[in-house]
Amino acid sequence: MGLFQDDTALSDKGGRLFATLSRDWEIWGPNGGYVSAVALRAAGIAAPPDHRPATISVQYLSVGQFADVEAEVEPVRKGRNAWCINVMLVQSGKRILQAQVWTTNKTDGPAKIDRKMPGVAHHSGLKSWSEMFPDAQPGFPFWQNFDGKPVRFAAEGTADPRGSVSQNWNRFCGFAATNDPFLDCARALVMIDTYPWIAFGRGLDRRPDYVAPTLDLTAWFHDAPGACEWLLVDARSDVARSGLIHGSVDIWSDDGRPLASGGSNLLHVARSG
Repeated sequence: MGLFQDDTALSDKGGRLFATLSRDWEIWGPNGGYVSAVALRAAGIAAPPDHRPATISVQYLSVGQFADVEAEVEPVRKGRNAWCINVMLVQSGKRILQAQVWTTNKTDGPAKIDRKMPGVAHHSGLKSWSEMFPDAQPGFPFWQNFDGKPVRFAAEGTADPRGSVSQNWNRFCGFAATNDPFLDCARALVMIDTYPWIAFGRGLDRRPDYVAPTLDLTAWFHDAPGACEWLLVDARSDVARSGLIHGSVDIWSDDGRPLASGGSNLLHVARSG
């Protein structure tokens, strides 16, 4: 089991920022949301101390390796209330990810929330995957990092009548409340990256004979989770055309706050062999 706060941390070595991608986050290589979280935390190091993340846009350029990765960080706009920061993650001279992060220190402005939290059961009344399937064999190491509770369970090969939708409560194992807004918000990136493919599969009546790696990821941060442990992931992948699958995800706190929203495009790739 990995600890998110430790496995996304960066260290300064002679003025250069490095992190080590941990195998605890393996799922077809290092999980893309996990690697994006490293990039977001790198931007947080460069941002002014009173800033928080507003937006991140990520391009996945290559599959990372479980080894050291260097973060090259460049603030490209330094405004009074907003900074734009470019981040590149590089391994062995090869760029594996590039991201653009907007940060802000704004606290005033309009306050309006018309979006409604899905009317789903609270996590306290649901069973976890481990409680439902105590004898299940561990899958990818990635899934050992969470306590997960599905809102609605459907066996593999049974299409959800709602379509390509997935709703789950997730809690990061061993994660403690933090005053670092970049670390706090980074949790949402892992969910936004991971669940479009899962949601797409929920709408199918058979296991797909192809994969769909994520090309990009965009997330907008509305509020920091704070002391909230459990996050509701409301994902849907309701458009698939011409080799692309699009998914969108909303992240909610257990006290009803919209924390983040985002999405990605996935590329259809036939399985080899």
